Amino acid sequence: MSAIRRFGVVPAAMIVVSGLVGAAAGCSGGSGSNAAGGGGASAGPAPVAHAAAGASGGMALDSLGPTAAPSQTKAFSGAAEPGATASGPLKLPSLPSAVIKTGDVRLRVDHGKFGTTVHAVRDIAQRFGGYPTRSSTSGSRIHDGTITIRVPARTFNAALNALEAIAHVHVSAESVTGEDVSQEFVDLRARLVNLEAQEKVLLRLMDQAQTIADSIRVENYLQNVEFQIEDVQGRILYLQNRTSMSTITVALHEVGKEPAPPQHASAIWKAGERSLGAALAVVTSVIVGAGLVIPISILALLALLVGRRLAPLAPHLRARGATSPSTSNEG
Repeated sequence: MSAIRRFGVVPAAMIVVSGLVGAAAGCSGGSGSNAAGGGGASAGPAPVAHAAAGASGGMALDSLGPTAAPSQTKAFSGAAEPGATASGPLKLPSLPSAVIKTGDVRLRVDHGKFGTTVHAVRDIAQRFGGYPTRSSTSGSRIHDGTITIRVPARTFNAALNALEAIAHVHVSAESVTGEDVSQEFVDLRARLVNLEAQEKVLLRLMDQAQTIADSIRVENYLQNVEFQIEDVQGRILYLQNRTSMSTITVALHEVGKEPAPPQHASAIWKAGERSLGAALAVVTSVIVGAGLVIPISILALLALLVGRRLAPLAPHLRARGATSPSTSNEG
């Protein structure tokens, strides 16, 4: 029995010892890999510093150390949460959606109410915290016009409802569009953070430059980065303006004057209309007859004048005709 127990205890002890050794090796390997990973993430210099070093002919950058630029995550979250490490995850706040709202409204205005409607549209823009940006009108009797107003995005729907409720107008068409630019906002801000980090590195390189050539090379890189920063900032400001203030275009068309309602005419009025028609017919006939009579009368008058001219010469002609045969016989 003692031999059997001895043979059973020895394998069990070997299994326990091998397990403890494996666990200790795993722990030491994991800590070593973590330390190596952390060192690799923080030991490399900034990409811009490498580029500047290559462009400046090998200017020393070891004194700069690791990149001091904040990460994109830290830039969006403001600051790290309590207890969060440099390599630990940070909690990102939820970003509000950014939408560019645009509306087009076509209104038919009753006749004579065009000016009143134009003033009403302008008053609506001011009432909801906005302002008109463009206005154009045309026409003398029948007016047409277009008014573009801008109102805060939060009052966009209320302004549309107020436009539809203007007196003496009828909505003929309406369209509303929205463009979500939230993702573009995120991309632009991340790009701005990176560019500002590059700018800081380049400014430090500028301070450490020892030759004019190095200063010129770094300054060229710095100017390029600054131009990109201005471009990104301008785009962000534009999107902020478009998302904070919505645009509504109002097209106005004044309808024509309505004809007077028909009235039942009396018998005397109808008789007068018939008499006037007959008189017009007679005048028309006279004009047509005069067009035929006047040329004939002119021809007759010309013939009469010719006859009177030739009447005194008739006796002489007859006498000459009578004497001419006698003279011929005598010969």
